Amino acid sequence: MKSQLTYEEMKRKVEQINNRNYQYDEPFLKVVDEILDHSEGKHVKTVLNDSFKKLLSQVDKEIDHIEKEINVGSVCKVGCAHCCYFPIVITRLEAKLLLLYIESLPEDQRKTFYEQIDRYVRTYGAQLEVVKGLDFSQDTEFKRKYNELKLPCMFLNLETNTCMAYEVRPIPCRTYMNYVNTKVCENELLPKEPVSYEFLHRFYVEGMDEVIQEILEVVEDHELGFSYPDDAADVGYLPLLLKEELSL
Repeated sequence: MKSQLTYEEMKRKVEQINNRNYQYDEPFLKVVDEILDHSEGKHVKTVLNDSFKKLLSQVDKEIDHIEKEINVGSVCKVGCAHCCYFPIVITRLEAKLLLLYIESLPEDQRKTFYEQIDRYVRTYGAQLEVVKGLDFSQDTEFKRKYNELKLPCMFLNLETNTCMAYEVRPIPCRTYMNYVNTKVCENELLPKEPVSYEFLHRFYVEGMDEVIQEILEVVEDHELGFSYPDDAADVGYLPLLLKEELSL
């Protein structure tokens, strides 16, 4: 782990990232080609699930490349879950892909996930009703209002402070990194110091689109449990979308 940076040092590192001359789409499209080249004989849901996991994983790899290039190392560590109380906004398609991932797991793991989701909805029902009224598209204070609810992520294991869905955690979770002092996350609702790599979201989406378009040449979207591109344009809070999809 690299030493902690000051805020001013981190600002200079961000400038390096912003000025980086790099074709971000190429590694994601390479992953798509590899997936499709090895898709013969596989069920389309397996191909879809593999694509979801591998393209998300590519986001991690790109961040790792950037960190090595500009010589930084995250101070985030296992058991630190302050960002797991931030609002996670995803598409309905991503919510359905999360559920597809859960369905692909062994029975005991699948059961654990569904029990966690059901318990979460019953425990935080009142807070979720408040979340329904937070307009992330119009209210510039929605993040602060959400954080003030002290509402953990639906997939946060509160006993271990670890993510149950780490392999397929959404883009906002993957792209929020702290290279400064860990105390800023502990002491502030919305610290300014951490860095967001959310610009990588575009390339993940483009990769998923390539795969889905290929899949839709052989099977209808409703057979896969979603409507495309409608579900990719329907955006909401992760816990509310999953609650709706599971009719809880």
